[in-house]
Amino acid sequence: MIHIAICDDEEYFRMREEKLVGEYMKKRKYGCTIDVYPSGKEMLHAADVPMQYDIIFLDINMEEMDGLETARRIRQASAKVHIVFVTAYITYALEGYKVNAARYLLKEDGGLENALKECLDAVTARMASEKKTYEINLLNGRKSIPVDALLYVESRLHKVLFFAMEDGIQEYHKYGRLDGVAQELEPYGFFRIHQSFLVNIRYVVKVERYTASLENGILLNISKKYYKDMERAYIRWKGEL
Repeated sequence: MIHIAICDDEEYFRMREEKLVGEYMKKRKYGCTIDVYPSGKEMLHAADVPMQYDIIFLDINMEEMDGLETARRIRQASAKVHIVFVTAYITYALEGYKVNAARYLLKEDGGLENALKECLDAVTARMASEKKTYEINLLNGRKSIPVDALLYVESRLHKVLFFAMEDGIQEYHKYGRLDGVAQELEPYGFFRIHQSFLVNIRYVVKVERYTASLENGILLNISKKYYKDMERAYIRWKGEL
């Protein structure tokens, strides 16, 4: 069951988003609940919000409490909910990165349906990857790590090192080659950025000057060979228009 909230102070778009999301979920045979709110303040006052939702569609331009402030308060309670901004102004995009927004949808009535489908394709795929685990053969046994918890993977000498978010950053390693690991993790949003690095794109907050900046401050080198592909992948993932 996927739990969704739509928060928009314009009744027309609130109803249209609810209709389009409902049609998408029905077509793909996903079980879902959809709650709608006319303001960020009202949504935050509801019981167990935002922990009860998997996806929240937020209008940015709302009176009293705008979508950005609402998103900041959501993030204080949950890092896992997928926030999608719906806005008439793409100028807010940089602010949205601070709250790890999954996508931006423009309030263009003609293009909203296709944009929303693409968005939900990406978010539901990401949600599926969050349930996947990766098995590492360690010297003293096997370690199962949620794919979503892996920050990046590094090849060093004859070892492959896995860096995971588990009460801080934990490091695991096995003997082998990065090429094989790259093939296994590529379907889950991992990108080769260097002969020695794979990165989980969901943790990337900036790509520039041959460097990938991760949300916890880690900087990884991107080689010239991979830079353009990584830049394009990052733009698609963040949903820039």
